[in-house]
Amino acid sequence: MARILLLGSTGFFGRGVAHKLIDAGHELRVLVRDPMKAAAFKGRGAQVMVGDALNPAAVTQAAQGVEHMISLVAVRRNRPQSFLEVNVDGPRILGEVAKAAGVNSVVFVSAIGARLDAHYKYLTSRWMGEQELAKSGVAGTILRFSLVLAEEGGSLNDFERLSNFGPVVIIPNYGETQLQPILREDAARCVVETIGRQELLGKIVELGGPEVVTFRTVYGWFLDAREIKKPRFTVPPGLLIPGAAIMEVLMKDPPVTPDEINMFGLNNIADGIDSVSTHYGWRPTAPSTWAPQHWKKAPARK
Repeated sequence: MARILLLGSTGFFGRGVAHKLIDAGHELRVLVRDPMKAAAFKGRGAQVMVGDALNPAAVTQAAQGVEHMISLVAVRRNRPQSFLEVNVDGPRILGEVAKAAGVNSVVFVSAIGARLDAHYKYLTSRWMGEQELAKSGVAGTILRFSLVLAEEGGSLNDFERLSNFGPVVIIPNYGETQLQPILREDAARCVVETIGRQELLGKIVELGGPEVVTFRTVYGWFLDAREIKKPRFTVPPGLLIPGAAIMEVLMKDPPVTPDEINMFGLNNIADGIDSVSTHYGWRPTAPSTWAPQHWKKAPARK
């Protein structure tokens, strides 16, 4: 088993990865700003260090003596922390520290669709972050995931807010734009099983679940599981952007942003329907069979 530093351990995806690393018997170290959020990891034997993953000195200290580093640090919105500060500078710091510390490898989690395109600010920032990591010259693997789903947090929070916003449910009509959602449990397993895989070093691996579906389908899983009976109206995404732009200005945490509306209009599928089994040798759970049971009611957060 390996000595591993995990950055982003207390976030939506990070919580799943941290527990999977401990389950696998790795010697886990986490760098967190709030140690109370990492209490569950400490209780299971992880070493908790206090510091900011965007502070080079803190990351350098945390990286001493580890063999591998994993980073899940990212923001989906440009405030309160900016895309540049987190999604671009963060990977640069990761790469520079990892190179200087002489770690064996880095696993960096990005997103399917990362590209240089001014129409998609978030995806551009993820692409720029990948480039910054590559410039460092550190041995590493970039994992790009499609939509990650879980019993709490992430897209589930978005669906809850959207469904509570007004007397009707508004569903953007993205037509046949495709998603390949993957459960957090399975995505976290992919991250853990990437560690030490020499054949994956220097590669970008795109991963998704075993089903290709539309946004309407995924949102429908949630609405049906929660038995939400509000009228459902499908509207062109372009009609939602002006309202989203106003909410982005007036609200600290709006239900949706123009950039997010635009992003969901892009296909979000991996390099194959069997991408996980191709790279890792097992088949992930089908979200369509999982969602009706696990999205029935809002669970207590771990």
